[in-house]
Amino acid sequence: MVPNNSPLESLAAFAIVFLVGVLFTAGVGKYVEKIKKDAEPVALSN
Repeated sequence: MVPNNSPLESLAAFAIVFLVGVLFTAGVGKYVEKIKKDAEPVALSN
């Protein structure tokens, strides 16, 4: 059985997944920056 997806549907699905990946990566990067910034004063006081 051959799937009956149009090329536009495939492109839209790829674009959505790509954008979610970009947003997730940016979010994780910001989270890591925040964690490092929050942990910095503790490291200096020891």
